[in-house]
Amino acid sequence: MAEKVILDTSILIDIFDRDGDKQILENECHINVLSIYEYIRYKKNPEEQKLLLEGAFETINFSNPIILKASEIFVKLRKAGKTVNENDVYIAASAMANKIRLFTMDKDFKEIKKLFPEFKVSIV
Repeated sequence: MAEKVILDTSILIDIFDRDGDKQILENECHINVLSIYEYIRYKKNPEEQKLLLEGAFETINFSNPIILKASEIFVKLRKAGKTVNENDVYIAASAMANKIRLFTMDKDFKEIKKLFPEFKVSIV
């Protein structure tokens, strides 16, 4: 049975730009609005790329639960003396607030996992 997952930008780049393993797409895939931004910002036709992503995946926008979880993540990271890209904090918060697994190639998410054992993340 397919799992409901969020794809990080690194996975989008691997699948669409590097012809990476598409097996992950057998899941019920979602993307965070920030991943759309991160993916399209260097593209020659960002509007077209944005529409393609929005057509291919369910988009998770910011919500109060995500914002509150991001704040919690930020505070815990800061207290632990860890620095993680702000966008990664929001993407992790999206996964946690929605209680779904994040697929990524970005090892920075390990720092969040250390502080939040309930964070379901697969680093491929």
